[in-house]
Amino acid sequence: MGRAERLFDAYCERIRPACAGIDKETGHAIASALLSYKFGLYGNAVEKAEAAIRLIEKKGAPKAIYTALGLLKRRAADLKAAVIVSEGLTLFSPEDREYLAMDLSEDLIEDRISFSIDNALILLYAVGLITSPDDEQALDEHRGFPIQIITSYRKQLDL
Repeated sequence: MGRAERLFDAYCERIRPACAGIDKETGHAIASALLSYKFGLYGNAVEKAEAAIRLIEKKGAPKAIYTALGLLKRRAADLKAAVIVSEGLTLFSPEDREYLAMDLSEDLIEDRISFSIDNALILLYAVGLITSPDDEQALDEHRGFPIQIITSYRKQLDL
């Protein structure tokens, strides 16, 4: 097992307690939004993210998950519309840092928007994996997705 994979496994365990209040329905909506995004089904990803956001607004979850869904939704909408750079995104706040897989100092972040989107995708993958047993197999089949993202930051993370 590589260092990026170990980092991801440790991250999943670290945020597991924060996911305790997220029910299966919400977990499934989060996993569906992420998988739709990964497969390039951007319109579907927007719809699934909206559904997950509505569930979170009703049932509650850490703000970082809400932010991550907003990032995914906006990026998917922009990609569907063929917009290259997502401007005006709500990025993670300093209070959200404990929920992020990659916490780098500002001087190590080349593109803050891409870094935030990458953290959002990893967070949503982990939350879906932890909270949606129905999607566990589908997510496991794409375990390389969050590992690839982490690996792309190997220099900054000193992996």
